[in-house]
Amino acid sequence: MRDFNNGRDINVQGDFNVTDNSNNEHKLLVHCSSDELLQERPFRMENIQLEQKRKVKRLIPYYGGCLLLFVVAAGLAMINGKQDLMTIIMGGASLFLGFATLKATLEPNEFQIEEQNAVNEISKLLRQRRVE
Repeated sequence: MRDFNNGRDINVQGDFNVTDNSNNEHKLLVHCSSDELLQERPFRMENIQLEQKRKVKRLIPYYGGCLLLFVVAAGLAMINGKQDLMTIIMGGASLFLGFATLKATLEPNEFQIEEQNAVNEISKLLRQRRVE
């Protein structure tokens, strides 16, 4: 530590080695064997499914709110026997919230896109190696 000055300047005169003692080995998919790729693909596909379940679980309150708004709007329309501005606004808000939630559920997020790209790359590598 004698090489570091107090003025936040680094003064290294000679070699400077940093050892983090980590044993993590990250391999690119290209460097994996065919057996490793065959084991990796189901794991990645399961990650995609788990993320989809997580998204649906997180969006359930929005689906409930949409349904509640729609039921209240339908109830008001039935009680009043006519279409008034409040019923139209609540019905429109319900439809908007429902479509936005459905879109958020069906569109893949960034993590799902990355995992799907990895699955596609694994399949491509296995085809190139004539394993599949």
